[in-house]
Amino acid sequence: MKYGRRLRWIKIRDGRIKNEELRIKNEEYMKSVMKISNTAHVGVVMLCLVCFTACDSDKIYQEEQYKNVVYLLSGSENVYTEGYTLNETEPVRYFSVGIGGTNPNEDEITVTLVPDDVLLNQYNSSNFDIDESKFARLLPANRYEIESYTVTIPAQPEDQYVKVPVRVRPRGLSPDTIYFIPIAIKSVSRYEVNQDKYNMLYRVTIENDYAQQRVITYYTKKGTETNQSSGSFTIMSGAKIVQPLMKNMVRLFAGNYTQGQTTTVADIHRYAIMVQINDDNTIDFFPYGSIEVEKIEAKDYNIYDPKVKQGDLEYRVMYLSYRYRILNSNGTRGAWMETKESLTRVEEN
Repeated sequence: MKYGRRLRWIKIRDGRIKNEELRIKNEEYMKSVMKISNTAHVGVVMLCLVCFTACDSDKIYQEEQYKNVVYLLSGSENVYTEGYTLNETEPVRYFSVGIGGTNPNEDEITVTLVPDDVLLNQYNSSNFDIDESKFARLLPANRYEIESYTVTIPAQPEDQYVKVPVRVRPRGLSPDTIYFIPIAIKSVSRYEVNQDKYNMLYRVTIENDYAQQRVITYYTKKGTETNQSSGSFTIMSGAKIVQPLMKNMVRLFAGNYTQGQTTTVADIHRYAIMVQINDDNTIDFFPYGSIEVEKIEAKDYNIYDPKVKQGDLEYRVMYLSYRYRILNSNGTRGAWMETKESLTRVEEN
């Protein structure tokens, strides 16, 4: 009997062990199922959130990023520059009122413009020191015309901008002065205005066939200079700034004097001469300020040749022969300096 009871107890014990093992395995299985279920549930929720977020972002992107906004086309510091040729009495150039957006505007827009010189003081304080002689100026009102300050952008335009004509009388403007016409958007009939581009400084620069103000025009110089009192002789080389004055006239520094960033108004009046290119491409000289200048006749000099060939290239060259003398600070004149030089225009790339 003892043996029989012991065998029975062992069987019962083995059964309990197996049942316990089964229970543990069952719990582990249920945990795995719950984990998978929870993971799947989270994934579904996350997928829904991503979909809702994407839809919401797409809606915002379409409404905010691609909305129609009106602006004035300009560059750095909200400046837009145009060159006005001195060959014409009243040349016309343009600035643009634009409408931004992925899709063309569905409705016609009326844009009202006004003069606004808010940016002028900002420009001067950012670019110049306290020397007011260097300050940018407003172009005098009698120098330009904007026919209408009301601009209409049509519905569904082929181009998303409208060009506004600006007529300028450039003759007599100085190449040493920065001239601005200040313009701003006062109102629009619909849509919004770009607050970073609602105003601008429209810069007016002058140019002719020989030089321009918009980008400084350089000529390379080669030549000689002789002091007619002492007989001393100098070989000249380097670059020379040439600036437009009138249709057929430019200004440059005489001889070996150099114009640069530190040049003052007094320097210009002391060293600058005017070179006139006549219809037959001959050249004459005139003083700009206090300097004296005289033409010296010489073979193959005092002519302008716009087609000097060097290999496959053509260059514009001035051949100059003249003498000058400057006015000293004590009121006396310096020695006559005889100059022969060829000036070759440095072409823009």
